[in-house]
Amino acid sequence: MFEYENYYKVYNARAAEDYFDDAEKLRRILEGNKPPKGMRETAYRFLRHEAEFLLTLLEFEHKLDADSFVGATSAELEKDQKRLYQDVEEDGYKKSYLNPTYMASLFGDACGPLLCAMAAQLRENIEHAYRHRRFAMHWNHLLFFDVWEQLRQGNALEPQEIRGILNAHGKRFQREKAGLWVHGRFGFEDSYRRDLIMSADLTNPSYLYQLGERVSTVELDLSSFMATLDEERIDKMARAYTQGFRKGFFRDGKDIVLKNIVGIRYHMGMERMIRRAVEYFEEDLHFIPFIQEIATTPVNRQYIYDHRFDMAVYFDSEFQTLRYEALEAELECNREIIAGYGGPAVVDSFGEVPFTPESKAQQIVFTSEQSQEYASFNTKLQALLAKYAPPNETSFTIIAFPLPTIGASFEAIFKETVAVNTLDTEQYEKVQQTIIDALDKGRAVYVRGAKGNETDITVQLPVINNPARETNFYNCVADVNIPVGEVFTSPKLEGTNGVLHLEEIYLEDLQYKNLRLVFQDGYIQDYSCSNFESEEDNKRYIEENLLFPHDTLPLGEFAIGTNTTAYKMARKYGIVHLLPILIVEKMGPHFAIGDTCYARSEDIPVYNPLDGKEIVARDNERSRLRKEDPAKAYTHKHTDITLPYESLGQISVLLDGGDAIDIIRGGRFVLRGTDLLNDALREQALEEKKEEQDERSTV
Repeated sequence: MFEYENYYKVYNARAAEDYFDDAEKLRRILEGNKPPKGMRETAYRFLRHEAEFLLTLLEFEHKLDADSFVGATSAELEKDQKRLYQDVEEDGYKKSYLNPTYMASLFGDACGPLLCAMAAQLRENIEHAYRHRRFAMHWNHLLFFDVWEQLRQGNALEPQEIRGILNAHGKRFQREKAGLWVHGRFGFEDSYRRDLIMSADLTNPSYLYQLGERVSTVELDLSSFMATLDEERIDKMARAYTQGFRKGFFRDGKDIVLKNIVGIRYHMGMERMIRRAVEYFEEDLHFIPFIQEIATTPVNRQYIYDHRFDMAVYFDSEFQTLRYEALEAELECNREIIAGYGGPAVVDSFGEVPFTPESKAQQIVFTSEQSQEYASFNTKLQALLAKYAPPNETSFTIIAFPLPTIGASFEAIFKETVAVNTLDTEQYEKVQQTIIDALDKGRAVYVRGAKGNETDITVQLPVINNPARETNFYNCVADVNIPVGEVFTSPKLEGTNGVLHLEEIYLEDLQYKNLRLVFQDGYIQDYSCSNFESEEDNKRYIEENLLFPHDTLPLGEFAIGTNTTAYKMARKYGIVHLLPILIVEKMGPHFAIGDTCYARSEDIPVYNPLDGKEIVARDNERSRLRKEDPAKAYTHKHTDITLPYESLGQISVLLDGGDAIDIIRGGRFVLRGTDLLNDALREQALEEKKEEQDERSTV
């Protein structure tokens, strides 16, 4: 089995002396019970607490090996892990050194958030300890010791001094950090977690703790549930997932033979399905799979939200230069291996309790200038990555399953989700072609809300010059985006005007109430929501989470979702607000703000599978800038916003001359040849009516 200690042997050997010296320094700090002369008591208590945390991790890393898990009970493993995350736990977060509001109360609005950012930085050592990255743990020890020395010598608690230390450390060891990032992204040699998944007894929960991520009851319950599923269902899930990855290459006309590496991302607890998927990737697709990322339930989402912009402390032109040059050097050094990378295969999850963050004045944020610089820098980085792993040569796939947090009906919802993810695509393909044929006759699409929804928007369509050979909409079945069920296009920006309104929606796990986006010529001109009492707070919330790092975004995609079976499931269990966008986008019209679906692959011809027509709407006025000014062509964002059927009054194709073809009226498909899609909607309406009658009779 793979050993992290051997993998990082060279790096660790270089840092060995420093690493053991760090432990001695931390012990000396903890020997006394009083602050050094001149140091404030509050500062001493804070730094002593951080020293204890760092020393705990040193001891944890030292004892951590495969044998430490053998014979350990789940209770013992949980206790060990809890020590590492106790400062982040929601119950004690109000008075945690990781809470910027609390730290501001101790050290002031200027210094408190900076020291809080340092404490958050030190928590990276949890991951480093699990991976035996002693050299990387040393980097954060140096940060701590510099702050300790600044305050130990009786120096005043000056924000510029603390900021200077954080700034300097943010820029150190960039080549090594870039190496870790590149290795994690492209999977060099690190087979430990894959080997563990393939060989472990998946009925014994101790294997979860060996994966090096936080384990909660959610992951334990999911793993236990997966152990109850029959082989046929596991096989069905894994095959849909791996075949989705394969189909992506053929859908977009990319040569799959050129690639041989796939990165697996999934939620911990799904290892039984992942084991089968690894076998399919290896045996059927002849790919080498590696575990690119394992998601787990966050300890505290407010903590993550509070620290999402901490890098603003050191994000300047010097950092950008150092980071870019380091990544470029690492990518070039590993060019041959990266050339085999075929893309990610993602198993997403849903069902976590909805999260509405608290906006805090003490949070570190980007200035408007930094936001603009970040957008520019991100464009340069994406172009650099595209040079070594071209998007027009790679593919991806994504599929989603529920977590036990979705509620008492978890098992039933899971089984229905498997059914939704493996629907027969041939029926949908034919119905969707009927919709596309109607859409291709029009110059624009008009969408209007109903029942209090104020959506009123006209989406302009590109001109089709050769209707016999060309189309605007892609007939999307279950390939890269599973499940089946949408037709989508890249709309024309000029002439796309109106209002998109959502009474309630969750985007990237954040709730938006009464989200209103006003479009003018395809760009967001105005925006608002009602999450907070203050209009200023509402606008900032949208700016920091939906638009960041941009002032506005274009409408990159318009689509009509057709998966009424998924919609029926969502309504049946009352889980619309808990579903991932991957499924929600198939449950009504959706509007993606940001880049088009074909971003960076616009010049590769794409054809509809049923009629062979070429999709000509692969770019828009924004992405066409790639030919003259690539830096302005892309936003590096793509956020889908879905208007559910129940909030939908009308979708009509507007024809030249003023006529229109209705596709949906009153939440039902009315175009001839699409009534099949209404079956699930009618069934659900009848079930809801029966439930109402049963409730009345009971009363």
